[in-house]
Amino acid sequence: MARCGEGSATPVVLLRSPGVCSKGLQKKGPCERRRLKAVISEQLSQDLLRLLTEEIHTDVIFSIGYTLFKAHKAVLLARVPDFYFHTIGQTSDNLTNHEPVVVENFETSEFRTFLQVVYSSDRNIRNYEEEIVRKKIVVRGVPQKKCDFSFGICVESSDCSLQKHEVPEDVDVGVHNLISTDNYDLDPASELGEDLLKLYVKHCCPDIDIYVDGKNFKAHRAILSARSSYFAAMLSGCWAESSQKCITLQGINHVEMNVMMHFIYGGTLDFPEKTNVGQILNMADMYGLEGLKEVAIYILRRDYCNFFQKPIPRTLASVLECLIIAHSVGVDSLFADCMKWIVKHFARFWSERSFANVPPEIQKSCLNMLIQSLVSIN
Repeated sequence: MARCGEGSATPVVLLRSPGVCSKGLQKKGPCERRRLKAVISEQLSQDLLRLLTEEIHTDVIFSIGYTLFKAHKAVLLARVPDFYFHTIGQTSDNLTNHEPVVVENFETSEFRTFLQVVYSSDRNIRNYEEEIVRKKIVVRGVPQKKCDFSFGICVESSDCSLQKHEVPEDVDVGVHNLISTDNYDLDPASELGEDLLKLYVKHCCPDIDIYVDGKNFKAHRAILSARSSYFAAMLSGCWAESSQKCITLQGINHVEMNVMMHFIYGGTLDFPEKTNVGQILNMADMYGLEGLKEVAIYILRRDYCNFFQKPIPRTLASVLECLIIAHSVGVDSLFADCMKWIVKHFARFWSERSFANVPPEIQKSCLNMLIQSLVSIN
């Protein structure tokens, strides 16, 4: 479970470990997770569909009659690899962004619908892809080697190679330095998220290197721009980074960056152990990731507050810790929920030694809310 770590830039008070009442979680936990997963899945689909419709950082053009469609090799490779290798794969060695790939047997509206499904469907589209390839694609010759998307090593292909750019002197780019999943379960929000996450973990077709905390993260400009307003601004327009093939980010460590990248690609719903949740909230705000903020708030409500079920001794201290985090990062809704629950069970909190560690202004707010509740009762 995610915890608030020591030495954070976010002010926290280190209290006892959050307690979890399994009975309470059985009642409310699955429902909260399903709700969150649906929200994050919808955000991911909308972001990718906008990437297609606004033609952000496109790198391939399809020609259907006299109509041109701009798309992204990385998304096609992740979602419809057979279609990719039967069309783009055979001409990729000489293909540029100005040379359309002619696709026969499609009506314009039919191909537009196909791309919309590829970019936005939250379900597995393998059967749909097989039907499209079987009915529409004329296969000429033997397709190139494909990417094995089983979280292993990417098979050699002209469009699936690790880009080699200039590397800062303090960064080690050996195989051991490729970012792992930090030994925590990755639960993508949807099949779309799972496909994109495999693309990221496999390092297939990256077009930008991001260096954080001495480690190298290989990514895709289009996906970063679609998912984060910060990266959208950085990689477009007048920023110096918009024309660079490698950038360095400051102010976050590699664990936090890993969390962010997994969320950007997969809409993942969990953090590694000992993650500083308050710092993740700050990072999500800075990089324009509203969905990641929702995931962090869900984890605080689950791991620190037991979804505000009946109090147990271990929960009291962790709710106080959550209250401090919510106050320090400005999450008003979570702060209000913590305050209400503390006031409701104030007799038990008053005797807690950890209550003395709460900042005086928050203690005063608790007392004022308690007084108001007593007045309203009278």
